Amino acid sequence: MKQRFVLLLLVMLLTSCGVYIKFVVDYSGTNRPYGNPLIVIPYERGSTRNFTNKLKENMEAKFEEDAKQVEILLFEKAKKGLTLNTSEGREAQVNSSIVSGNKDLLLLFNPTNMQYYNGGLISVTYELVGIDTQTNKEVWKATFNSSSSLGPAMFAEKSAKTIFEKLKADKVI
Repeated sequence: MKQRFVLLLLVMLLTSCGVYIKFVVDYSGTNRPYGNPLIVIPYERGSTRNFTNKLKENMEAKFEEDAKQVEILLFEKAKKGLTLNTSEGREAQVNSSIVSGNKDLLLLFNPTNMQYYNGGLISVTYELVGIDTQTNKEVWKATFNSSSSLGPAMFAEKSAKTIFEKLKADKVI
């Protein structure tokens, strides 16, 4: 009985965290990697906030390990419904960061699907868009999916690693 339990636990651990990314790159706009990106990630209250905070921490750690600059802004998504001027403050903060920090790449995380089980986040899907701040052209775009039955903190670490490695392999950063 113990052997079956250990085997089941091992299988769960090995298959519990999946990260998938599909991407396209436009190399015609630049011949060198971007050196000073700004990453913008929206979140919702609750489980997605925990995931987003962990993703931010892990992304910053990856950039620091590689001695690269990065600034990451987190924003709470506006609630659905009739509200006025909900994005003005965010847009002003992003524009201010781009200008004052001399950012050359804006990387936007657009959440497209969040799945929950028993109130906990188990899967996220994002569309990632990299925009050259000088030309306002999209230079990199990806669809990213990450899931885990072990909780958001576990797949946030693997997500950050996968995204960073893909940006680096594509010579975007």
